[in-house]
Amino acid sequence: MSLEKELYEKFFRGYTRKQWDLDPSELDASVTARVPTRTNSDDLYFTDTFQAMPKNGYTEMFRKMLSHPNIHIMLNTNFRDVVNLIPHKKLIYTGPIDGYFDFRFGKLPYRSIDFKFETLDQDKYQATGTVNYPTSNLYTRITEFKHLTGQVHHKTTVVYEYPTGEGDPYYPIPRKENQEIYNRYKKLADEMPDVYFTGRLGTYKYYNMDQVVAQSLALFRKILKESEHEVQIQAV
Repeated sequence: MSLEKELYEKFFRGYTRKQWDLDPSELDASVTARVPTRTNSDDLYFTDTFQAMPKNGYTEMFRKMLSHPNIHIMLNTNFRDVVNLIPHKKLIYTGPIDGYFDFRFGKLPYRSIDFKFETLDQDKYQATGTVNYPTSNLYTRITEFKHLTGQVHHKTTVVYEYPTGEGDPYYPIPRKENQEIYNRYKKLADEMPDVYFTGRLGTYKYYNMDQVVAQSLALFRKILKESEHEVQIQAV
């Protein structure tokens, strides 16, 4: 067996089949390309020059983002039930794009994750933050948060990730036929100048956290520029 074939069998194929419930040959090549190949001893997943997490975690980051007096959170609320009750000129939509258009071209498929948390009465559970399980067990990976946050405590919490086809939509499934369905929805979206579709679900694309933040900032700048242009026109 060649080295390429051996690495593929050990690291890619089993993990991909568990994660997506499909053989890698049935998915877009971008799925395999997400796993970096190293020719050095660097053991980090990403190669970015600067890598960091929010100082107080993502929960605090979102709490601050949502603390503005103009923002009102409505949980357990269907978008369709309130969209016509709240006055607005522009709409930023981060839900599934197919749902916005009442699934007229069919439902876009997603994969989800069933998270199983466990708190252990020991200082550390594993040697690094995340350990993947490409072939053994039903879960794909175990993450131990203390490695990521730097917390010091005599106990530790880990999470097991079990891929599933049910549950909240997390991962758009990158296949040609799915992309073709999305493109039909995108054509409808492009015809709605005051509705902005963004995020994983709104654009049916897998993004890392930093990419989502960058996309959101770019969208904000776009809307701001459009608004300034509208004000100028009204002034004239």
